[in-house]
Amino acid sequence: MKKVVRYIALILFVTVTLVSLNLLIDGVPLRGTPDMEQVSCIIVEHSDYATKEHTEADKIQLAVAMLGYLHYSPLKGLTDDVPIIKITYRMQDGSEIVVQANEKTVWWNGTARAITDENTFVKMCTAVFYLQNG
Repeated sequence: MKKVVRYIALILFVTVTLVSLNLLIDGVPLRGTPDMEQVSCIIVEHSDYATKEHTEADKIQLAVAMLGYLHYSPLKGLTDDVPIIKITYRMQDGSEIVVQANEKTVWWNGTARAITDENTFVKMCTAVFYLQNG
């Protein structure tokens, strides 16, 4: 019985260690992101381009999917920058969820967090919504 308990403790320790290291290296995904079915439209604002509003299902799906690339590092320091891109997700119930980002920082639920994979989110949003007949 002692061997079983030690074995389970070892497996638990290794699992917790690996998950913790993965979160520190790859970053923590944003929590509370909207489901595509709940979003009625998106409003995309970019510091270098005009504001666009989209109600098409494919654009909404892309905007929701892009949130999956916003992982933040709990240990990285923040810089005092201004957002480059802002996406407002207008929900079916009338509420709004807003995400803002620049190359190094994401603002989510009113909190600034350091992005793990810098530049990716801003480049993707710019390409999808402004450079590809968006």
